[in-house]
Amino acid sequence: MKIKKYLRRFVPVSRTYVDAKIKDLESTYTNQIEKQSALFNQLTNYQSASFDEIIQQLSSLETHITKQQQNNIQNLLHHITTEHNRIASTINDHLDWELKRRDRWKTMSAENKRSAGGRPIWVIKCPAPEGKDKVLWGDYPYALALKKYLERLNCFVIIDTREDWGCEEGADVVLVLRGTYFYRPDRRNKTALYIMWNISHPDKITIDEYNLYDVVCIASDYYAEIIRNQVKVPVFPLLQCTDTELFFPADKHQEKKWDYIFIGNSRGVARNCVMWAIDENIPLRMWGSGWNTILKDHMDLFESPSVENYELPNIYRSAKVTLNDHWDDMLQKQFINNRIFDALACGLPVISDECDELKKIFPTAILYYHTRQDFKNCIHDIENNYSQISQTVLEQQALIHEKFSFEARAHQLVEIASKFTNSRKN
Repeated sequence: MKIKKYLRRFVPVSRTYVDAKIKDLESTYTNQIEKQSALFNQLTNYQSASFDEIIQQLSSLETHITKQQQNNIQNLLHHITTEHNRIASTINDHLDWELKRRDRWKTMSAENKRSAGGRPIWVIKCPAPEGKDKVLWGDYPYALALKKYLERLNCFVIIDTREDWGCEEGADVVLVLRGTYFYRPDRRNKTALYIMWNISHPDKITIDEYNLYDVVCIASDYYAEIIRNQVKVPVFPLLQCTDTELFFPADKHQEKKWDYIFIGNSRGVARNCVMWAIDENIPLRMWGSGWNTILKDHMDLFESPSVENYELPNIYRSAKVTLNDHWDDMLQKQFINNRIFDALACGLPVISDECDELKKIFPTAILYYHTRQDFKNCIHDIENNYSQISQTVLEQQALIHEKFSFEARAHQLVEIASKFTNSRKN
Protein backbone atom coordinates (compact mmCIF):
# COMPACT_ATOMS: atom_id res chain seq x y z
CA MET A 1 0.00 0.00 0.00
CA LYS A 2 2.89 2.40 0.72
CA ILE A 3 4.25 1.78 -2.79
CA LYS A 4 0.88 2.57 -4.30
CA LYS A 5 0.58 5.86 -2.41
CA TYR A 6 4.12 6.85 -3.40
CA LEU A 7 3.54 6.18 -7.12
CA ARG A 8 0.33 8.17 -7.16
CA ARG A 9 2.35 11.34 -6.45
CA PHE A 10 4.11 11.06 -9.80
CA VAL A 11 1.84 9.07 -12.10
CA PRO A 12 -0.98 11.28 -13.48
CA VAL A 13 -3.56 8.55 -13.97
CA SER A 14 -6.52 7.23 -12.13
CA ARG A 15 -6.33 5.22 -8.94
CA THR A 16 -7.96 2.26 -10.71
CA TYR A 17 -5.29 2.28 -13.43
CA VAL A 18 -2.41 2.43 -10.92
CA ASP A 19 -3.93 -0.35 -8.84
CA ALA A 20 -4.22 -2.53 -11.95
CA LYS A 21 -0.58 -1.90 -12.90
CA ILE A 22 0.59 -2.69 -9.39
CA LYS A 23 -1.31 -5.96 -9.49
CA ASP A 24 0.24 -6.77 -12.89
CA LEU A 25 3.74 -6.13 -11.52
CA GLU A 26 3.04 -8.20 -8.42
CA SER A 27 1.71 -11.03 -10.58
CA THR A 28 4.74 -10.93 -12.89
CA TYR A 29 7.18 -10.90 -9.98
CA THR A 30 5.32 -13.72 -8.21
CA ASN A 31 5.32 -15.75 -11.40
CA GLN A 32 9.07 -15.36 -11.81
CA ILE A 33 9.67 -16.34 -8.20
CA GLU A 34 7.56 -19.46 -8.69
CA LYS A 35 9.50 -20.36 -11.84
CA GLN A 36 12.82 -19.93 -10.03
CA SER A 37 11.56 -21.98 -7.11
CA ALA A 38 10.42 -24.77 -9.41
CA LEU A 39 13.74 -24.65 -11.20
CA PHE A 40 15.74 -24.92 -8.00
CA ASN A 41 13.59 -27.89 -7.00
CA GLN A 42 14.54 -29.49 -10.29
CA LEU A 43 18.19 -28.87 -9.59
CA THR A 44 17.91 -30.96 -6.45
CA ASN A 45 16.33 -33.82 -8.34
CA TYR A 46 17.91 -34.55 -11.73
CA GLN A 47 15.10 -36.99 -12.48
CA SER A 48 12.67 -34.05 -12.86
CA ALA A 49 14.52 -32.41 -15.74
CA SER A 50 17.42 -33.18 -18.00
CA PHE A 51 20.57 -31.09 -17.90
CA ASP A 52 19.70 -29.42 -21.23
CA GLU A 53 16.18 -28.56 -20.02
CA ILE A 54 17.56 -26.93 -16.88
CA ILE A 55 20.01 -24.82 -18.88
CA GLN A 56 17.24 -23.76 -21.31
CA GLN A 57 14.89 -22.76 -18.48
CA LEU A 58 17.60 -20.81 -16.69
CA SER A 59 18.44 -18.96 -19.88
CA SER A 60 14.77 -18.09 -20.57
CA LEU A 61 14.48 -16.36 -17.22
CA GLU A 62 17.22 -13.84 -18.01
CA THR A 63 14.90 -11.54 -19.96
CA HIS A 64 12.47 -11.19 -17.04
CA ILE A 65 14.69 -10.66 -14.03
CA THR A 66 16.88 -8.01 -12.47
CA LYS A 67 20.60 -7.58 -13.10
CA GLN A 68 21.46 -9.06 -9.71
CA GLN A 69 19.26 -12.03 -10.43
CA GLN A 70 20.91 -12.43 -13.83
CA ASN A 71 24.31 -12.51 -12.13
CA ASN A 72 23.04 -15.12 -9.71
CA ILE A 73 21.69 -17.24 -12.54
CA GLN A 74 24.95 -16.92 -14.47
CA ASN A 75 26.89 -18.04 -11.41
CA LEU A 76 24.50 -20.92 -10.97
CA LEU A 77 24.84 -21.87 -14.64
CA HIS A 78 28.63 -21.85 -14.29
CA HIS A 79 28.46 -23.97 -11.14
CA ILE A 80 26.07 -26.49 -12.73
CA THR A 81 28.17 -26.74 -15.89
CA THR A 82 31.37 -27.20 -13.88
CA GLU A 83 29.77 -29.80 -11.63
CA HIS A 84 28.24 -31.58 -14.62
CA ASN A 85 31.65 -31.78 -16.32
CA ARG A 86 33.28 -32.98 -13.10
CA ILE A 87 30.70 -35.72 -12.61
CA ALA A 88 30.95 -36.74 -16.26
CA SER A 89 34.74 -36.94 -15.97
CA THR A 90 34.50 -38.97 -12.77
CA ILE A 91 32.04 -41.38 -14.37
CA ASN A 92 34.26 -41.78 -17.44
CA ASP A 93 37.32 -42.43 -15.26
CA HIS A 94 35.40 -44.96 -13.19
CA LEU A 95 34.07 -46.75 -16.27
CA ASP A 96 37.54 -46.87 -17.80
CA TRP A 97 38.98 -48.26 -14.55
CA GLU A 98 36.13 -50.76 -14.19
CA LEU A 99 36.48 -52.01 -17.78
CA LYS A 100 40.22 -52.50 -17.32
CA ARG A 101 39.55 -54.33 -14.05
CA ARG A 102 37.08 -56.66 -15.72
CA ASP A 103 39.41 -57.25 -18.66
CA ARG A 104 42.00 -58.38 -16.12
CA TRP A 105 39.51 -60.84 -14.61
CA LYS A 106 39.82 -62.93 -17.77
CA THR A 107 43.49 -63.65 -17.09
CA MET A 108 43.41 -63.91 -13.29
CA SER A 109 42.94 -67.68 -13.12
CA ALA A 110 46.00 -68.38 -15.26
CA GLU A 111 48.07 -65.69 -13.51
CA ASN A 112 47.22 -67.03 -10.06
CA LYS A 113 48.04 -70.60 -11.01
CA ARG A 114 51.40 -69.48 -12.31
CA SER A 115 52.15 -67.30 -9.26
CA ALA A 116 51.03 -69.94 -6.76
CA GLY A 117 53.62 -72.39 -8.04
CA GLY A 118 51.71 -75.42 -6.83
CA ARG A 119 50.50 -73.94 -3.55
CA PRO A 120 46.75 -74.08 -2.86
CA ILE A 121 45.05 -70.87 -3.98
CA TRP A 122 42.85 -69.20 -1.35
CA VAL A 123 40.66 -66.22 -2.22
CA ILE A 124 39.28 -64.23 0.72
CA LYS A 125 36.12 -62.34 -0.25
CA CYS A 126 36.22 -59.21 1.95
CA PRO A 127 33.15 -56.93 2.06
CA ALA A 128 35.19 -53.73 2.37
CA PRO A 129 35.09 -51.47 -0.73
CA GLU A 130 38.20 -50.79 -2.78
CA GLY A 131 39.95 -47.45 -2.22
CA LYS A 132 41.45 -45.49 0.63
CA ASP A 133 38.46 -46.02 2.93
CA LYS A 134 38.84 -49.79 3.03
CA VAL A 135 41.30 -49.52 5.92
CA LEU A 136 38.48 -48.05 8.03
CA TRP A 137 36.42 -51.22 7.61
CA GLY A 138 37.09 -53.78 10.34
CA ASP A 139 36.74 -56.56 7.75
CA TYR A 140 39.80 -55.45 5.79
CA PRO A 141 42.46 -55.71 8.55
CA TYR A 142 40.69 -58.92 9.53
CA ALA A 143 41.31 -60.28 6.03
CA LEU A 144 44.91 -59.05 6.05
CA ALA A 145 45.69 -60.82 9.32
CA LEU A 146 44.13 -64.03 8.05
CA LYS A 147 46.13 -63.76 4.83
CA LYS A 148 49.38 -63.42 6.77
CA TYR A 149 48.87 -66.60 8.74
CA LEU A 150 47.48 -68.63 5.83
CA GLU A 151 50.56 -67.73 3.80
CA ARG A 152 52.73 -69.09 6.60
CA LEU A 153 50.92 -72.40 6.06
CA ASN A 154 52.05 -72.42 2.42
CA CYS A 155 48.84 -71.04 0.92
CA PHE A 156 48.76 -68.54 -1.95
CA VAL A 157 46.25 -65.93 -0.76
CA ILE A 158 44.36 -63.18 -2.57
CA ILE A 159 42.01 -60.66 -0.94
CA ASP A 160 39.09 -59.56 -3.09
CA THR A 161 37.41 -56.36 -1.97
CA ARG A 162 33.76 -56.03 -2.88
CA GLU A 163 34.35 -54.69 -6.41
CA ASP A 164 36.17 -57.93 -7.34
CA TRP A 165 33.64 -60.37 -5.95
CA GLY A 166 32.59 -61.30 -9.49
CA CYS A 167 36.08 -62.39 -10.50
CA GLU A 168 36.63 -66.14 -10.94
CA GLU A 169 40.28 -66.65 -10.04
CA GLY A 170 40.78 -70.37 -10.26
CA ALA A 171 40.75 -70.70 -6.49
CA ASP A 172 41.04 -73.96 -4.63
CA VAL A 173 39.28 -72.39 -1.65
CA VAL A 174 37.03 -69.32 -1.57
CA LEU A 175 36.58 -68.00 1.96
CA VAL A 176 33.76 -65.46 2.36
CA LEU A 177 33.84 -63.15 5.38
CA ARG A 178 30.08 -62.83 5.79
CA GLY A 179 28.95 -59.78 7.67
CA THR A 180 26.84 -57.08 6.05
CA TYR A 181 26.92 -58.21 2.40
CA PHE A 182 25.59 -61.25 0.58
CA TYR A 183 27.89 -63.21 -1.74
CA ARG A 184 26.66 -65.99 -4.00
CA PRO A 185 29.25 -68.73 -4.61
CA ASP A 186 30.49 -68.60 -8.19
CA ARG A 187 30.01 -72.13 -9.44
CA ARG A 188 31.78 -71.50 -12.73
CA ASN A 189 34.74 -72.93 -10.84
CA LYS A 190 33.59 -76.52 -10.41
CA THR A 191 36.47 -77.58 -8.15
CA ALA A 192 36.62 -74.70 -5.64
CA LEU A 193 35.56 -75.28 -2.05
CA TYR A 194 33.31 -72.43 -0.87
CA ILE A 195 33.48 -71.65 2.85
CA MET A 196 31.36 -69.01 4.56
CA TRP A 197 32.74 -67.60 7.79
CA ASN A 198 29.79 -65.81 9.37
CA ILE A 199 31.57 -63.33 11.66
CA SER A 200 28.74 -60.86 12.27
CA HIS A 201 25.13 -59.81 11.52
CA PRO A 202 23.60 -63.32 11.71
CA ASP A 203 20.10 -61.86 11.32
CA LYS A 204 20.93 -61.00 7.71
CA ILE A 205 21.51 -64.63 6.71
CA THR A 206 18.86 -67.15 5.72
CA ILE A 207 19.02 -70.94 5.83
CA ASP A 208 18.92 -70.95 2.02
CA GLU A 209 22.05 -68.79 1.93
CA TYR A 210 23.94 -71.10 4.28
CA ASN A 211 23.01 -73.99 1.99
CA LEU A 212 24.68 -72.30 -0.99
CA TYR A 213 28.08 -73.11 0.52
CA ASP A 214 30.10 -76.30 0.86
CA VAL A 215 31.07 -75.51 4.48
CA VAL A 216 29.78 -72.95 6.97
CA CYS A 217 31.77 -71.56 9.92
CA ILE A 218 29.96 -69.46 12.52
CA ALA A 219 31.52 -67.15 15.11
CA SER A 220 29.41 -68.55 17.94
CA ASP A 221 29.33 -72.01 19.53
CA TYR A 222 25.73 -71.41 20.56
CA TYR A 223 24.45 -70.35 17.13
CA ALA A 224 26.54 -72.89 15.21
CA GLU A 225 24.70 -75.64 17.08
CA ILE A 226 21.33 -74.13 16.16
CA ILE A 227 22.20 -73.76 12.46
CA ARG A 228 23.80 -77.21 12.27
CA ASN A 229 20.39 -78.76 12.84
CA GLN A 230 18.74 -76.71 10.07
CA VAL A 231 21.10 -76.88 7.08
CA LYS A 232 22.36 -79.56 4.71
CA VAL A 233 26.03 -78.55 4.82
CA PRO A 234 28.72 -79.08 7.50
CA VAL A 235 28.79 -76.35 10.18
CA PHE A 236 31.70 -75.50 12.48
CA PRO A 237 31.96 -72.98 15.31
CA LEU A 238 34.82 -70.57 14.57
CA LEU A 239 34.88 -67.57 16.88
CA GLN A 240 36.42 -64.20 16.06
CA CYS A 241 40.02 -63.67 17.09
CA THR A 242 43.00 -61.29 17.29
CA ASP A 243 46.48 -60.94 15.85
CA THR A 244 48.74 -61.51 18.86
CA GLU A 245 51.75 -60.18 16.93
CA LEU A 246 50.10 -56.74 16.91
CA PHE A 247 47.94 -56.88 20.03
CA PHE A 248 50.09 -57.65 23.07
CA PRO A 249 50.49 -56.12 26.54
CA ALA A 250 52.36 -52.89 27.23
CA ASP A 251 55.64 -52.98 29.08
CA LYS A 252 55.52 -52.03 32.73
CA HIS A 253 56.77 -48.49 32.11
CA GLN A 254 54.27 -47.43 29.44
CA GLU A 255 52.28 -44.38 30.53
CA LYS A 256 48.48 -44.58 30.73
CA LYS A 257 47.34 -41.65 28.64
CA TRP A 258 43.60 -42.24 29.06
CA ASP A 259 41.38 -43.67 31.80
CA TYR A 260 38.20 -44.95 30.11
CA ILE A 261 37.94 -45.29 26.34
CA PHE A 262 35.30 -46.30 23.82
CA ILE A 263 35.96 -47.05 20.15
CA GLY A 264 32.91 -47.36 17.92
CA ASN A 265 30.42 -45.54 15.71
CA SER A 266 27.02 -44.54 17.04
CA ARG A 267 25.03 -46.96 14.78
CA GLY A 268 22.33 -44.28 15.00
CA VAL A 269 21.51 -45.21 18.59
CA ALA A 270 22.47 -43.94 22.03
CA ARG A 271 24.63 -46.88 23.12
CA ASN A 272 24.00 -47.59 26.78
CA CYS A 273 27.55 -47.91 28.06
CA VAL A 274 28.51 -44.58 26.48
CA MET A 275 25.47 -42.69 27.75
CA TRP A 276 25.81 -44.13 31.25
CA ALA A 277 29.51 -43.23 31.36
CA ILE A 278 28.72 -39.63 30.41
CA ASP A 279 25.87 -39.40 32.93
CA GLU A 280 28.19 -40.68 35.66
CA ASN A 281 30.87 -38.11 34.71
CA ILE A 282 33.43 -40.82 34.01
CA PRO A 283 36.59 -39.48 32.31
CA LEU A 284 35.84 -40.94 28.88
CA ARG A 285 37.68 -40.52 25.58
CA MET A 286 36.09 -41.68 22.33
CA TRP A 287 36.86 -42.58 18.72
CA GLY A 288 34.00 -42.96 16.24
CA SER A 289 31.58 -41.25 13.89
CA GLY A 290 27.85 -40.55 13.76
CA TRP A 291 27.66 -39.10 17.27
CA ASN A 292 27.07 -35.47 16.24
CA THR A 293 23.36 -35.48 17.06
CA ILE A 294 23.33 -37.91 19.98
CA LEU A 295 26.31 -36.30 21.74
CA LYS A 296 26.16 -32.80 20.26
CA ASP A 297 26.97 -31.29 23.68
CA HIS A 298 29.85 -33.69 24.33
CA MET A 299 31.91 -33.61 21.13
CA ASP A 300 34.91 -32.54 23.21
CA LEU A 301 35.16 -36.18 24.32
CA PHE A 302 36.27 -37.30 20.86
CA GLU A 303 39.86 -37.91 19.83
CA SER A 304 38.97 -38.75 16.23
CA PRO A 305 35.96 -39.79 14.10
CA SER A 306 37.88 -42.86 12.90
CA VAL A 307 40.89 -44.97 13.75
CA GLU A 308 42.87 -47.41 11.64
CA ASN A 309 43.60 -50.91 12.87
CA TYR A 310 47.34 -50.35 13.22
CA GLU A 311 46.64 -47.53 15.70
CA LEU A 312 44.46 -49.64 17.98
CA PRO A 313 47.15 -51.57 19.88
CA ASN A 314 48.86 -48.43 21.15
CA ILE A 315 45.51 -46.89 22.13
CA TYR A 316 44.65 -50.03 24.09
CA ARG A 317 48.07 -50.14 25.73
CA SER A 318 47.73 -46.46 26.69
CA ALA A 319 44.34 -46.78 28.40
CA LYS A 320 43.14 -47.96 31.78
CA VAL A 321 39.93 -49.72 30.63
CA THR A 322 37.68 -49.91 27.58
CA LEU A 323 33.90 -50.00 27.35
CA ASN A 324 32.33 -52.51 24.97
CA ASP A 325 28.96 -53.60 23.65
CA HIS A 326 27.55 -55.69 20.81
CA TRP A 327 24.96 -55.35 18.08
CA ASP A 328 21.64 -56.70 19.39
CA ASP A 329 21.54 -59.68 17.02
CA MET A 330 25.13 -60.59 17.84
CA LEU A 331 24.45 -60.49 21.56
CA GLN A 332 21.28 -62.55 21.24
CA LYS A 333 23.03 -65.18 19.13
CA GLN A 334 26.21 -64.94 21.26
CA PHE A 335 28.68 -63.67 18.66
CA ILE A 336 31.67 -62.20 20.50
CA ASN A 337 33.15 -59.18 18.72
CA ASN A 338 36.87 -59.04 18.07
CA ARG A 339 37.27 -55.88 20.17
CA ILE A 340 37.08 -58.17 23.21
CA PHE A 341 40.00 -60.29 22.02
CA ASP A 342 42.06 -57.30 20.81
CA ALA A 343 41.71 -55.44 24.11
CA LEU A 344 42.40 -58.44 26.35
CA ALA A 345 45.42 -59.38 24.21
CA CYS A 346 46.81 -55.91 25.02
CA GLY A 347 46.24 -56.49 28.73
CA LEU A 348 43.39 -53.97 28.79
CA PRO A 349 40.47 -54.59 31.16
CA VAL A 350 37.05 -54.60 29.48
CA ILE A 351 33.61 -53.55 30.73
CA SER A 352 31.11 -55.29 28.46
CA ASP A 353 27.52 -56.38 28.02
CA GLU A 354 27.10 -60.06 28.76
CA CYS A 355 26.16 -63.30 27.05
CA ASP A 356 26.60 -66.86 28.28
CA GLU A 357 29.26 -67.76 25.72
CA LEU A 358 31.44 -64.77 26.57
CA LYS A 359 31.14 -65.41 30.29
CA LYS A 360 32.01 -69.07 29.80
CA ILE A 361 35.27 -68.15 28.05
CA PHE A 362 36.23 -65.24 30.33
CA PRO A 363 34.37 -65.75 33.63
CA THR A 364 36.50 -63.30 35.63
CA ALA A 365 38.65 -61.39 33.12
CA ILE A 366 35.77 -59.14 31.99
CA LEU A 367 33.49 -56.92 34.06
CA TYR A 368 29.90 -57.50 32.92
CA TYR A 369 26.76 -55.38 32.93
CA HIS A 370 23.09 -55.84 32.09
CA THR A 371 21.65 -52.78 33.81
CA ARG A 372 22.82 -49.31 34.67
CA GLN A 373 23.40 -50.40 38.26
CA ASP A 374 25.58 -53.27 36.99
CA PHE A 375 27.56 -50.72 34.99
CA LYS A 376 28.06 -48.53 38.06
CA ASN A 377 29.26 -51.59 39.97
CA CYS A 378 31.82 -52.27 37.22
CA ILE A 379 33.16 -48.72 37.53
CA HIS A 380 33.37 -49.16 41.30
CA ASP A 381 35.38 -52.37 40.85
CA ILE A 382 37.77 -50.68 38.41
CA GLU A 383 38.37 -47.79 40.79
CA ASN A 384 38.91 -50.01 43.83
CA ASN A 385 40.42 -53.26 42.52
CA TYR A 386 42.28 -52.22 39.39
CA SER A 387 45.56 -54.02 40.09
CA GLN A 388 43.82 -57.33 40.66
CA ILE A 389 41.61 -56.93 37.57
CA SER A 390 44.57 -55.98 35.43
CA GLN A 391 46.53 -59.01 36.63
CA THR A 392 43.59 -61.31 35.81
CA VAL A 393 43.54 -59.92 32.27
CA LEU A 394 47.27 -60.49 31.81
CA GLU A 395 46.79 -64.12 32.84
CA GLN A 396 44.61 -64.66 29.72
CA GLN A 397 47.47 -64.23 27.25
CA ALA A 398 48.25 -67.92 26.77
CA LEU A 399 44.57 -68.78 26.28
CA ILE A 400 44.08 -66.01 23.72
CA HIS A 401 47.15 -67.01 21.72
CA GLU A 402 46.24 -70.69 21.75
CA LYS A 403 42.51 -70.51 21.03
CA PHE A 404 41.58 -67.01 19.89
CA SER A 405 44.38 -65.89 17.57
CA PHE A 406 44.44 -65.60 13.78
CA GLU A 407 47.28 -68.11 13.85
CA ALA A 408 44.95 -70.66 15.46
CA ARG A 409 42.13 -69.82 13.03
CA ALA A 410 44.38 -70.25 9.99
CA HIS A 411 45.32 -73.76 11.15
CA GLN A 412 41.64 -74.63 11.70
CA LEU A 413 40.59 -73.33 8.30
CA VAL A 414 43.34 -75.24 6.50
CA GLU A 415 42.32 -78.42 8.32
CA ILE A 416 38.66 -77.91 7.37
CA ALA A 417 39.52 -77.14 3.75
CA SER A 418 41.82 -80.16 3.51
CA LYS A 419 39.19 -82.50 4.95
CA PHE A 420 36.40 -81.47 2.59
CA THR A 421 38.57 -81.00 -0.50
CA ASN A 422 39.89 -84.55 -0.09
CA SER A 423 36.40 -85.95 0.55
CA ARG A 424 35.13 -84.37 -2.67
CA LYS A 425 38.03 -85.82 -4.65
CA ASN A 426 37.32 -89.28 -3.26
